[in-house]
Amino acid sequence: MKPTTLLTVIALLTGMASMAGFAGSSDMGVSQIASVSNPPATLTEEERGFLDRHWQTTIPLQGEVPKNYSNLESSLDPASCGLCHEQQYKDWQTTFHAHAMGPGILGQVIDMVGSDNAQAQICWSCHTPLAEQQDVLREGDDWQSNAAFDETLQHSGLVCAGCHVRQHVRFGPPRKDTPNVIGHIDDGYLPHNGFTATTAFSNSAFCANCHQFKDDGFALNGKLLENTYKEWQESRYAEAGIHCQTCHMPDRRHTWRGIHDPEMTKRAVTIEVNAPQQQYTPGELYEARITITNSGAGHYFPTYVTPKVFVRAELLDADNSVISNSLQEAIIGRETTADLSQELYDTRIAPDDHVSIVYREALHNKPTQLKVSIVVEPDHFYERFYKIRLANMAPGRSTDLLREALASAQSSHFTLFEQSYPINVDFSSVATVGLDTHSASSPETKAEVAINEHKLYWNDDDIHWHDYHQGRQLAKAQNKPILLIFYADWCPTCHAYRPIFEDKSLVALSEEFVMVRVNTDKHPEVNTAYIPEEEWEYVPRTFALFPDGSRMDNVYSKTKAPRYFLSADTPAEFLFTMQAALLNHQHRQSTR
Repeated sequence: MKPTTLLTVIALLTGMASMAGFAGSSDMGVSQIASVSNPPATLTEEERGFLDRHWQTTIPLQGEVPKNYSNLESSLDPASCGLCHEQQYKDWQTTFHAHAMGPGILGQVIDMVGSDNAQAQICWSCHTPLAEQQDVLREGDDWQSNAAFDETLQHSGLVCAGCHVRQHVRFGPPRKDTPNVIGHIDDGYLPHNGFTATTAFSNSAFCANCHQFKDDGFALNGKLLENTYKEWQESRYAEAGIHCQTCHMPDRRHTWRGIHDPEMTKRAVTIEVNAPQQQYTPGELYEARITITNSGAGHYFPTYVTPKVFVRAELLDADNSVISNSLQEAIIGRETTADLSQELYDTRIAPDDHVSIVYREALHNKPTQLKVSIVVEPDHFYERFYKIRLANMAPGRSTDLLREALASAQSSHFTLFEQSYPINVDFSSVATVGLDTHSASSPETKAEVAINEHKLYWNDDDIHWHDYHQGRQLAKAQNKPILLIFYADWCPTCHAYRPIFEDKSLVALSEEFVMVRVNTDKHPEVNTAYIPEEEWEYVPRTFALFPDGSRMDNVYSKTKAPRYFLSADTPAEFLFTMQAALLNHQHRQSTR
């Protein structure tokens, strides 16, 4: 993909996640919303025709002003609309629509104008869709300077006219008191010759033009980068007639709250923490379960690649200080590389679905509480993207704007949930169960260790395992990536991997790798070289290496700590790790 195309996709995303956000009514719960009379999800022929005409890549110039219009009626300035539509204007001023051409998008687009106008137009089509807001206009195959360009209007973002005005004619939903009256409405006293009412304004399809990529649009791992409208179509909300406007424009308020709004986000999810209250002995394994349900969003939580939701759990001592190495973290979101060339993982939650995160930790160092927190970083992707862009740009207006955008993104974090749960540990007792400090697996008794003291078997008949040095040489000769696993004979989780390596998909995928395993007790020098600096020594640990032996630093577990520990419950984490490693390898090959 061309760099300019990537920038365009990123620019399209900039700010749009803020608008889509999360569904959840401002004034009523989902069960109450479902009882309200709402328009059907499917479009009528009239609505579909209207939307096809209404949304164009660039909304044409308004043209000649009707002779009976005053200066106020002909104005496209949102403040002019606000003289009569006071509440709508006040609401709009607080939204990301009003900042759709903010520093993040403007800092990218200004460098496109003149050098790549077609790419700039794609960005403008949603962020500043009126022709009057665009620096240049296409005339046939050429681009011409726009004599009607209004820079102030451009910097106002998605203005009232972007949705409501075409050729100086006003469009909007039917009046509340006459919801079935559509078409041109003018009682002779209305300004701007009245307005044309259409029910299309109340349908989610109205929002799809900017919140849904076309079927052949930019996709990663077979999934469109923006798919919010179709996510809604596949949910129960569509069947119930609960539209985007129901939650994001309650009572027709022009608020469009989303992921940046803590209260809106809280209404999207249900959070449950099951923290056992029984008495423990020192060293015993403690297990708590955190369940997050997408109970109020009519699309995935979150819907775009831009936000990330961090679920964190850690142990506190009697002084409320965090116990070292007790933090475990899971991430809800869709992660991609900064250049949007690869999807790294996707842990988003579909409507009415849930994710359960299990916290397991041995109770050493006198813990008294489990602290659970959920932190939302609405602009997580942009923070990475802006930093990379700034590191490779010469100083100028663009860099000033992107620094402003970066500061705004970094200040958008908020804590969605935080609560502590007591842990009852009898410190006067003698520990009967212990967790080896080198093990990430469950604690075992001496009897369990004895059972597991036998030769490791990981489907050696079908998977070709190599030692470290032999594997390094073979990978270089065959130009294959390496899957490197550290284990110990006494580790029960290592032995529990046996059925994982009997999975047919994993066996087939192993042919694309040089499979290497290292016994940490027999090869301590190799083991020491692969102890993560940011973590500690534990087994099992799994790494992906390029054929030259360098580590793939971006391939690790994004959903929990420790980073290089893969679950023995299902093959899913191994398959994901191996697929991500193959993509990394292929990407490096294609860029050489």
